[in-house]
Amino acid sequence: MVSIRDEWGLLLCNGCYGRLLSIWEIKAGDLEDSDRHAELIRLLVGLSGEADVEQARTVLLARDSRSTLLSAPALTMLATAEAVADGFAVKMATELDWSAAIIGLCKAVELEALRLICDPLRHAVSDLDLATDLADRDFRRMAQFCKKGKPIELGTLAHFMEATTRSQNTGTSPLASALRSLALQWPRADWLFEADGFVAQVRTLTKNYRNPAAHTALLSHAEYRSCVEVVRGKDGLLWKMLTSVDSTRR
Repeated sequence: MVSIRDEWGLLLCNGCYGRLLSIWEIKAGDLEDSDRHAELIRLLVGLSGEADVEQARTVLLARDSRSTLLSAPALTMLATAEAVADGFAVKMATELDWSAAIIGLCKAVELEALRLICDPLRHAVSDLDLATDLADRDFRRMAQFCKKGKPIELGTLAHFMEATTRSQNTGTSPLASALRSLALQWPRADWLFEADGFVAQVRTLTKNYRNPAAHTALLSHAEYRSCVEVVRGKDGLLWKMLTSVDSTRR
């Protein structure tokens, strides 16, 4: 047993202490950000039992009916983060670093963004020549995802979305043209391109939560709860994406 911040009234079991060390080793290492995120997700999944995740999934579905509209991977990621959070709340271990759980919440947003925005775009350009986009620094990463399946992260998607509204090359970009065509089919696509819409809110999520969680900042239980509100609160990012893109949510 060890104490939390030299307060012997708050004892930390060896398992929890080992978890804290594992998180710190990942965050302080020299991995690329994408690999660091993946390692933290792996650690998060390893901390939660199947039964606990299933119980958390049931609670999430009962608490907010909108959860039924999420993809199975996104819902599982939310439930996994929630299961770990519930476990540490029971153990009164709220002084620990909550980075892995926060990365899990952000990953759920990323999974839904890929499903709702990136995958339809990839399908729309599957037969197009993307040489112009592959040569453009603002569109290259999305073009690589569409043509080669190279993974794309949430921040990269936000950059691409912003570039389609400001780049001088949008007129010659097959990707930008395909995105505009898709947007015409989406019920509330304006939010995706508004100044305080998708891009701004993703940047808030990455700046305040995802990036600190992946590096050496120690994030608290309170910051985890704050991230929960941003991701799946009343006006959370998940629900805004669904209402913007999913025609069944008109």
